[in-house]
Amino acid sequence: SNLRKGVLNTRPPPFRYAPPAFSAPVARRMPLCCGRSVQQDVSEPSASRRTGGRVSPVGSQKELTSDTNASSTLDDGEDNLSVRHTQLHVRARSEHPRYPRRVQVLDAHVPWSSSIEGYRPTDFVAKSVLENDCTVKEGGWADPAEPDREAIARRGSYEHEKRRLPVRFDELGRPLNPVGRTGMCNRGGLGKWGPNHAADPIVTRRCPDKPGTPLEVVVIKRRDTGEWAIPGGMVDAGELVSMTLRREFEEEAGNVPESERERFEDLAGRLFTEANGHEVYRGYVDDPRNTDNAWMETVAMHFHCSPELGRMLALHAGDDAADVQWLEVGTPEYKKLYASHKMMIDMIDLDHCRA
Repeated sequence: SNLRKGVLNTRPPPFRYAPPAFSAPVARRMPLCCGRSVQQDVSEPSASRRTGGRVSPVGSQKELTSDTNASSTLDDGEDNLSVRHTQLHVRARSEHPRYPRRVQVLDAHVPWSSSIEGYRPTDFVAKSVLENDCTVKEGGWADPAEPDREAIARRGSYEHEKRRLPVRFDELGRPLNPVGRTGMCNRGGLGKWGPNHAADPIVTRRCPDKPGTPLEVVVIKRRDTGEWAIPGGMVDAGELVSMTLRREFEEEAGNVPESERERFEDLAGRLFTEANGHEVYRGYVDDPRNTDNAWMETVAMHFHCSPELGRMLALHAGDDAADVQWLEVGTPEYKKLYASHKMMIDMIDLDHCRA
């Protein structure tokens, strides 16, 4: 099996989304590459992170970026403000079918500490993002065109909190991707400046119809890229992450006939319980939608089906998904999952999947 034991073995109860607490930012300007400068917030995030009533050390989870084994050492001199020995993002530098072509960024040039003469990333923001400016459109899901540092600070960042790093801003007041350059600036198709928070339910079962009852995971086929992925979606401010997990699963994998709706919701309710949920990851996602100034972060929770539930839980693709299936872990198709999803699944604890 390609699975290895995850580094976390907690059972956090459902928790309400709240950004990590940062002290008031104090900005100063520091040199960066290509003749530009970066404003650096030098406020220190708290040294611990609260999850569902429990306090766990920051940085206790595995770093999650890309499939590459390449690593780099970032060096900001005396400030020591960058992550050291972290993997580089790869898919965040790849092409997306709804994006224009990115400027190519070599591995050595990903860290902000590395100098690139004349770095000019592709500037792109989707029309749908501009049309959903929350300051103009009632119910809009996107930030205004000009970044609001206070709003970004209130939203917080799983990744910066975990790494004990302050958020950095460029000379235009735009937040900088914590992993480095992507070849594209502005927000792309993401609504928020800085971190865009999501929740990803990893739903597994032991397949009773195959020899050895191999582990399978629920995946949906994304409409934008055509890739198989974990069902998931954005977390709204003040929303319970546990509610997001169940809502996204039902929307993307539970488009059942009305006659089966009550049965499906009952089964989903038995699956998404406090005792059955295990957080496996929280932080940055190496996603092809990321840009230099906007990026995906997620909370990934693992829910394992009992043998009875695994047999009974029918899957039907919803409006946000082209298709849905139980995918056997370790197959060639599994190894091609969208963004960082394979690595998140690889982090689950096999002790939770014995049944």
